Amino acid sequence: MIITRPGGYEGRKETKMKAIIKNIASENINDDRVSFAQTIDFSELFDHIKVFTGVTCNFNQPEISAIRGNIYISFTSENIAEQTGPFSAIFKNCYFYSFNNGVNRNRETNELGYWVSVDIMYEHKDGGSNGMDVIHASYTERTGWVFRDAGK
Repeated sequence: MIITRPGGYEGRKETKMKAIIKNIASENINDDRVSFAQTIDFSELFDHIKVFTGVTCNFNQPEISAIRGNIYISFTSENIAEQTGPFSAIFKNCYFYSFNNGVNRNRETNELGYWVSVDIMYEHKDGGSNGMDVIHASYTERTGWVFRDAGK
């Protein structure tokens, strides 16, 4: 199921949250992908994660970086282990994060877009960790955010 939510919606908690450049200079990247990445407002994505999961948390400011010519935007939430119900007894850390993502150009339309797989990562108190998909999201200036929630 794909859910689109252009603009804002009731229950918004985040204020505008845009990405900052973290590690671009060493890559010598000076194209419009970085400028595009800086215009993305992540507050709607963060709000959607909270509404979909029922978890209340804050997210760090997204960071733009370049690796081997590719542009990435990474983010994590604060530790939500205490909000995991019965699992809080065994989780030391639990947080949402951008597991896989990138800024790409559509070859057919030349439109820039950002896509991200938002996962939840959990670490056990006695060692070991794992994670799983929560939401897949994409963003373009034309469509705004488009969400595909896991399990739906």
